Amino acid sequence: MRYDDALIGHWSSAPFDYGAMEGSDLAFLPDGRGWSVLANLAGMHVTRFRWHCPAPGRLEMRDEWSARGDWEPHGDGFSSVEEQGPCQYVTVTGYVIGQEETTVGEPSPVTAVRFDEPVEFATLYARGDRDVAPAQDPSYALLPYD
Repeated sequence: MRYDDALIGHWSSAPFDYGAMEGSDLAFLPDGRGWSVLANLAGMHVTRFRWHCPAPGRLEMRDEWSARGDWEPHGDGFSSVEEQGPCQYVTVTGYVIGQEETTVGEPSPVTAVRFDEPVEFATLYARGDRDVAPAQDPSYALLPYD
């Protein structure tokens, strides 16, 4: 499997979601695992996936497991879970990493990934921390990684 090292780490739609009532985060681990988070006032949905790059500028994500519920008000996990279990969905999309202007807040462009197709309801994510670990997954307490 081929991985693009430039994708590894945390990505957030927050800098581009000004005024939106929801936001998305992605995390790509160097071993081809990862997770996505969609959070809004109604709660949080976490999906774990396997990823690879079948060609330069192409991303394939295979969803394996997901959980949905209320978020912990003082933490990064769930306070209650309404649904969890295996899932199967494949997203294949093109992407490009470059500089993007944010909606508000940043005086200069930020490094971002732009997907051709929505990934967890967003097409544009700003680069976060490059170092990301499985324990940072909000669903880690429900189902720790092997």
